[in-house]
Amino acid sequence: MAIGATIYKANLNLSNLNTHHYADFNLTVARHPSESETRMMCRLVAFLHAAHDDLELTKGISSNDEPDLWQRHLTGEVVHWIELGLPDEKRIRQACGRAEKVSIYTYHDNKADIWLAKHKASLAANSKVKVFHIQTASDSALEPLLQKTMDISCIIEDEQMHLSDAHSHLTIEVKARI
Repeated sequence: MAIGATIYKANLNLSNLNTHHYADFNLTVARHPSESETRMMCRLVAFLHAAHDDLELTKGISSNDEPDLWQRHLTGEVVHWIELGLPDEKRIRQACGRAEKVSIYTYHDNKADIWLAKHKASLAANSKVKVFHIQTASDSALEPLLQKTMDISCIIEDEQMHLSDAHSHLTIEVKARI
């Protein structure tokens, strides 16, 4: 029998001082069996960083036709395609062909640097694409916030993101790379 997704509830309170976006989001997050806890938490970080009332979590890692997050018009047309990790050029072209705007969030320092060096010229030439890097103290830095039901407050100021719950507080950076 196949292992199913693990379901998490995330109640997120956002105060983005850069864009003056203040909102509460109640999300149900499905973590695919092949997705690490760190990657799932990075999806939430990307969600908070790109927050919009119409932004949605998708099937993500379990689908080749959808990004990790997206924002769509009421017509179903994709406004913002958000990838997490180190997508290949084919995946980036697919995203650019289907969306008005594409954001890529990387999160493994050394791998992200190598990936960016390889793709920087083609990414910089495409005005639709922006690349951000989620900088944490370690790969497991976000895991103290991980619970089956999460209540997380987030304050974004400049490139810093302050995340806290009843037991933990941490500061990470989300840096624009392109």
